[in-house]
Amino acid sequence: MATFEIGSQNAASIQNVGGDLTIRDLHVEATWSTLEVRRELARIQKELARVALPPDLRATAEAAVGAAAAEAGLPSPDPGRIAQLLGEATTVAGEAGALATAGTGLVESLRRAATVLGPAGKTLLALLPLL
Repeated sequence: MATFEIGSQNAASIQNVGGDLTIRDLHVEATWSTLEVRRELARIQKELARVALPPDLRATAEAAVGAAAAEAGLPSPDPGRIAQLLGEATTVAGEAGALATAGTGLVESLRRAATVLGPAGKTLLALLPLL
């Protein structure tokens, strides 16, 4: 018999079963918080302003983050589009060496935004260096 350590659970219905369990209907909804994404985008904009970038690369990165913020402000924002735009900003900053010299503020804000975006943010997470 297998033993499982279950820390804490938060759900409408929790079933701990020692034998077989058959589930006929499963309704699952993955949600992400636009409010949290907006907060992280504001932090990213603030941190990006502190990073040393050539003017043309700064304009490109800031435009991508600004477009992500605009997308997050829509009534039905697309998390995939937000992640894509943040990926563009991350790539520009990374290629310029800014992520390596920015300290952890920018990278952590990007990481938090990617995490909040859920599955849509996984590509963005892969772009971030391990610090």
